[in-house]
Amino acid sequence: MIKAEHKNWARLVFNPYLKRLLKKSFNNFYLTSEAPKIEKNKSILITPNHISWWDGFFIDFAVRNIFHKNIFLMMLEEQLKRFCFFSKLGAYSINPGNVKSVLETVNYTSLLLEKPGNFLVVYPQGEIEAYEKKPLALKKGLDLIIKKSKKDFIILPAAFKIQYYNEKNPSVLFSFGNMLDSKEIENNFAVFENTFYKNLDDLSQKAFDRQFIRDLL
Repeated sequence: MIKAEHKNWARLVFNPYLKRLLKKSFNNFYLTSEAPKIEKNKSILITPNHISWWDGFFIDFAVRNIFHKNIFLMMLEEQLKRFCFFSKLGAYSINPGNVKSVLETVNYTSLLLEKPGNFLVVYPQGEIEAYEKKPLALKKGLDLIIKKSKKDFIILPAAFKIQYYNEKNPSVLFSFGNMLDSKEIENNFAVFENTFYKNLDDLSQKAFDRQFIRDLL
């Protein structure tokens, strides 16, 4: 597997590039829920929905601007080999078609989660699906990571939606769900699924009501 790095020079190049790209492509980048207060003595696993090619950019931009943290992001190995620069920004690989590779990635993820203060991103769907699709194809990889991990960590669902209003370009809307302790869902994965779906439903209602807290762009 390809392991993650965090290179300062890569950030100096990427951060201004990403902000220009988002401003060119989207009218706003709205936070629709209060950012949760994070415990410093635990690691965080963020679990966004997967709706578009933009998703990795969305979560990176949101976490840096709200929590001022860099992320470790699980990415398909075939994609990371094509865009190896992302490994310098915290991306690491998984190959779903190779059982040995999957176990290696799960073990690596568990090690990253043992360090308090780390922010990791894993997409429970594993593939892009339409926002409106119900039910979504939530994989069991997250369940495997939870059972493999030796320490408790926080699971934080996140939802993104691309929404058109009265402008030429769409807006990005995002919302954080309720935080969960990994032990809370170790023997009851349905607790995570219910929280994940509720956050999506809440974001849909906020998009309809135009209920925004602030614009990060």
